[in-house]
Amino acid sequence: MTLSPEDRKQLVQHHLEKSEQMLSQAEEMFFLRHYDLAVNRYYYACFHAVHALLVANGLSAKTHEGLLAVFGKEFVLTGKIERKHSSFLARMEQLRKKADYNCVYDVSASDVSDMQTPALELLDEIKKLITTNM
Repeated sequence: MTLSPEDRKQLVQHHLEKSEQMLSQAEEMFFLRHYDLAVNRYYYACFHAVHALLVANGLSAKTHEGLLAVFGKEFVLTGKIERKHSSFLARMEQLRKKADYNCVYDVSASDVSDMQTPALELLDEIKKLITTNM
């Protein structure tokens, strides 16, 4: 499926809006001490922002692993995004899986605190790249 420039722009905007919504939910869940939900929402805030970046550049991915791979290949290896953001996103996805599926692992306030600043930095970098390229 090929998107028209206007459709692509709209889809990018929808992903960015979803990212902002997830970020707001993450912050609320952290405040309420629902750390597993906060991790999930922080991850998906980043996921939707990365998805927006891919769409803005005519790229796609069908899985979470695929998204990480395309992100790494097209933006990290090319130097458009700092390597630290890629490794952070991979760690965040692993923590999200633990929070969602591992009934033995308890996500801590520290786990969530450690992801807040890097998540915001990643979202800012992505928004700058999208703004520059669209």
